[in-house]
Amino acid sequence: MKIVIVGGGAAGATAAQFARKQCRDAEIIVFEKDTYPEYSRCGMPHAISGEIPSFADLVEFSEGWFEMNRIDLRLSTEVLAIDASIKKIESGGPSGASSESYDALIFATGALPSMPRVEGIQSGGKLREGAFIFRSMDDAKALMGWCEASERKVLVVGAGLIGLEVADALNHKGHKVVVVEYLDAILPAMIDPDISEPVASAAREVGIELITSSYVDAVTGDGAITGAKISSRKDSDSRILQCDTLVMATGQKPSTELAGMSGCMLGNQGHIKVDDRCETTLKGIFAVGDCSEYRDMMTGESSPVGLGTLAVKMGEVAGKNAAGGNDRLQKGFLNSRVTRLFGLEIAATGPLASSLSKCGMKVVQSRIKGSTLPLYFPGGDELLVKLTSSEDGSLLSCQIVGKKEAALRIDIVSSLMAAGKGAKDLAQLENAYAPSVAPCVDVLAAAAQGILIKIERKGKG
Repeated sequence: MKIVIVGGGAAGATAAQFARKQCRDAEIIVFEKDTYPEYSRCGMPHAISGEIPSFADLVEFSEGWFEMNRIDLRLSTEVLAIDASIKKIESGGPSGASSESYDALIFATGALPSMPRVEGIQSGGKLREGAFIFRSMDDAKALMGWCEASERKVLVVGAGLIGLEVADALNHKGHKVVVVEYLDAILPAMIDPDISEPVASAAREVGIELITSSYVDAVTGDGAITGAKISSRKDSDSRILQCDTLVMATGQKPSTELAGMSGCMLGNQGHIKVDDRCETTLKGIFAVGDCSEYRDMMTGESSPVGLGTLAVKMGEVAGKNAAGGNDRLQKGFLNSRVTRLFGLEIAATGPLASSLSKCGMKVVQSRIKGSTLPLYFPGGDELLVKLTSSEDGSLLSCQIVGKKEAALRIDIVSSLMAAGKGAKDLAQLENAYAPSVAPCVDVLAAAAQGILIKIERKGKG
């Protein structure tokens, strides 16, 4: 059996790992355009901040690991064409052009930066000196090298997860940072606007300026970047903001041109559609990670995959199945997510309120503040919890912000959601209690009780 994997990131490397576990004798080839073996993209902002000592520490599957597991890793090599009818690929790399046949194929091609039009950001077809994207290890190294040379005035375009993590890292290193976001609130794909408010306050407290409902029109300066023209989305007012560094963190788009040309069905946003075996609409061809989409557990809608945890789970399933197994994903993804920004943990599971509304789902919500310790015990940290259920009490989503322990609690909620449990089950949560460790009634149970009270009142209404 011969398995070809296009892309050697987290999803592709995991697929190779589990294909080898499934079939000890399979021939496995991984094609990777990058010059590095699999590394943690999520760790790159922490390498910039200095929390991770060096970029080399981000490598998780070394070239030696691939060799030890008898997996043919071909770095700096791009797959140029695929003929699914005869199961053959064409590639080009340091050794020149070559072709390979395959029995099973896995797309792990990831995503590419999505770049809005900004006048003057390019020179000679390339980004101007001082302008950066943030997708690859080389991108992160270039930004870090630039910022180490001098104290910078940085404009980060995009207040999503990556944009704010980069902003936090550069602020930590002493640079002046401004973040511009097109939408009305920060972290728009992660949490609801009302839950983002304490995060925005924390950003401002550490010295980061946030400008929402705005966009960057143009970059100013004849040679070096001297500023950027920022326009309001609401009233078209504009101003010039002084900066010498521009970081574009405006989202990503799936890298699926090869898959589309091969005949795989793509979704509305260009992602590869897969079933619970991670198999595409073409038998024997699988897709995993950022290039793919799978159904949302709560809404049933097909949704792009954009989290490392999900990429790894998909890699495991696709790797096994490509090597002759019959593994399956769960019935849908909850997109459980977490980050730490500006001294806060921000965690969420399930769809945003806007997504639930688009699907026509009627919801009941509870928003409550609690503490990691009993209120009488010194040292507790505040937790803000937003819990959402359907009108019958089925849990749909949860979002938590606090200095610590948000992630641990979001995992509790996601486990209950995956098991089909509801607000009543969460309200009856039997949690461990000791004054110096945890409160007698956890904030999650209190939020669930709030849901039940609202449902009861509506029933009597």
